[in-house]
Amino acid sequence: MISYLLVPWVPLLTVWVALVLQEIALPFASWSVFRPDLVLICLFYWRLYRSDLCGPVLAFGVGLLLDITSGTPLGLNAFSKVVMVIVVGHFNIRLKAAEFMHLLPVMLLLVILDLLIQLLLFSILRGNEFYLPIFYGRPIATMLLMPMVVAILIHIQKSWLEYD
Repeated sequence: MISYLLVPWVPLLTVWVALVLQEIALPFASWSVFRPDLVLICLFYWRLYRSDLCGPVLAFGVGLLLDITSGTPLGLNAFSKVVMVIVVGHFNIRLKAAEFMHLLPVMLLLVILDLLIQLLLFSILRGNEFYLPIFYGRPIATMLLMPMVVAILIHIQKSWLEYD
């Protein structure tokens, strides 16, 4: 009974854990270039397979938390994560039909698009202070870590959300 009440909160909890791991376990000072975007992987997975539980509101809230914890201008990550969730939602049926190996280049494109949106907004707000090596490190690190994170999310989905 109690686990049934937790079902709507499972995506939020997993995205929150990804945020904590990304911001605390992988500090920016030491992982600035090869720092994977765990939050984007979780949002991508939940929007793809449980779009009823993951939408733009969740992406906006998590993006604001990400902005607050990382010290970036307020709304930068929130806007880019909302755009990513909307894009994944638009291509949801096509992405679900694809094999997992075809989703890796999609994730690469999403991370690059996320970084481009952040670069554009950051350059408007503060000028050209963006750290350019992130453009080759973050997409590669995200793609390399995506299979492990997705395997964990599949296990969570099967154990908590299968009977829903």
